[in-house]
Amino acid sequence: MKKIIAILTFLILLNNSCSLIDPMTQAQAYSKQGKFEEAIKVLEKEYKSKPNSVPLQSLLAQTYSDYGLTLCQDQNKPPKVKYPLAKEQFSMALVLNPYLKDAKDMYEMIEKIQASFAANKID
Repeated sequence: MKKIIAILTFLILLNNSCSLIDPMTQAQAYSKQGKFEEAIKVLEKEYKSKPNSVPLQSLLAQTYSDYGLTLCQDQNKPPKVKYPLAKEQFSMALVLNPYLKDAKDMYEMIEKIQASFAANKID
């Protein structure tokens, strides 16, 4: 009987293992897998409950920036689609961390690309 209870307890803990992982670790794992939208959801939810957490704010900013970079490099999306999406991610990163150089540089580069598209009437 004790073995059955132990096995059931183990299975319950195994089934709920995601809840045993802290949100920042879970988000980092999602990011490493390229699942940035999931990582951002986890981090945004946690950030709402802990808005004064500098490590959380920094990780969320970096995740936005990493997602923006991934969008820029997406060969399956045309520039008119991927650059506005990426620019939005870089913008969100900069709201949280205005000193994030990569996000700032990429945001400015996209603005130049978009200006060039407009000047050359590229759709």
